[in-house]
Amino acid sequence: MSFRLIIIYFFFILGIFSQTSENWNKKGIDALKEKEFLTAVESFKKTLYDKPDDAFANYNLACTYTLLLAQCEDIESEVHIYNLIQKAIKSKPSYQKKLLTDSDFIILRGKYHFQKLSGKTKKEILTSITWFGPSPGAYGPMDQFQFREDGGFIYKKLDMTESNPIGKLEFTGRYKWINDSKLEIQFYDPSPMKEGGKKNLRVNYSDGKLEIQGFDHSFTDDNDRCSA
Repeated sequence: MSFRLIIIYFFFILGIFSQTSENWNKKGIDALKEKEFLTAVESFKKTLYDKPDDAFANYNLACTYTLLLAQCEDIESEVHIYNLIQKAIKSKPSYQKKLLTDSDFIILRGKYHFQKLSGKTKKEILTSITWFGPSPGAYGPMDQFQFREDGGFIYKKLDMTESNPIGKLEFTGRYKWINDSKLEIQFYDPSPMKEGGKKNLRVNYSDGKLEIQGFDHSFTDDNDRCSA
């Protein structure tokens, strides 16, 4: 076979693969519109079998898995979803700007690693999500922090005693940065801490986790949404 024929054959095969990928992507989108999520998953996966770096298929497969996750059908982990998004952004950087406005990703917007994929810094992420304590029972997280851009924060804590019919206690305070991985917080009075609200409490801030002095548990972005 001559070199010219080899080139023609190569582009012919490439055209077939491209057309096949487009067909599977279209089938995936059609299934997604009809909320036939498992069909959409299989369609996008067939595209990725031939073209692993296809930005469209990676992005929309991530969307599909997230919509299933919203129904508490976690057929793939969040880590896998983030890997798909990362691959999509690598092939098509404009997808990064779309992340925080795409309604398919609503349930992931409160997640540290999703915010990081959108291009936000650690300091920006601190105020973009809610930080939850553990969930020991059916009531969900026992406490949570919300940090504001103005340097203030709100701390909410479950209180199921008979004297508190609302079921939650709320405290406020302020914080200041030491560096990207450390900050200090101070509660106003009344304070949930035994020593009152005048003491500065150290906070270690690693990827997706807050460890706060005086608390026997850490805080993460996990709100235990699908628990019983």
